Amino acid sequence: MRLIEIFYSMQGEGPAMGKPAPFVRLAGCNLRCLGCDTDDRSYRKLSVPDVLESIQSKRVVITGGEPTLQMEHLSELISLLHSHEKEIHIETNGTNPIPEKILEKIHYAVVSPKRGSDFHLDFWAGKKNVHLKFVLGKAPWCWTSELLEDLVPALVKERVWIMAYGTDQAMQEAREAWDLALRLGINYSDRLHIRLKRR
Repeated sequence: MRLIEIFYSMQGEGPAMGKPAPFVRLAGCNLRCLGCDTDDRSYRKLSVPDVLESIQSKRVVITGGEPTLQMEHLSELISLLHSHEKEIHIETNGTNPIPEKILEKIHYAVVSPKRGSDFHLDFWAGKKNVHLKFVLGKAPWCWTSELLEDLVPALVKERVWIMAYGTDQAMQEAREAWDLALRLGINYSDRLHIRLKRR
């Protein structure tokens, strides 16, 4: 696998916010979003069994980059983690569907579609272990209140999250995201690692 890093932290956003886990950050992405917090210019290659060996806790988060670009290795890793009774979380931009037999082994798949990208909303929206996280902000790939007001009513509200874009503690759009989530009856996600300046 092409791996940027494995690090231990708290999940800072989404349905597992506040829960500790090792994060497996895979290299490579098919999108180039302004303000992305992942530098994938340097990576190392590690075998799937070696990655598994480094996961000591019950829960694990697979992130990127875009993990689904390494689908063969990703599927192998998820299957191995599942066989070792790990609680598997994955973060993806939703442009590549995960095979059903692999997806069913995942506890939470957090899909964060980027505006203007070719994401597969119909595929993801019907899956009970999938949470959709829309980032509200002024960047070209972020969503606007108007777009989300049109999109959200057709989705299962318990599995939809709105999160403000932000890379500093102020999180300028947080109040707007909070108010929109409340108005639409869906979940608000903060970014705890940004608020607290933690990894």
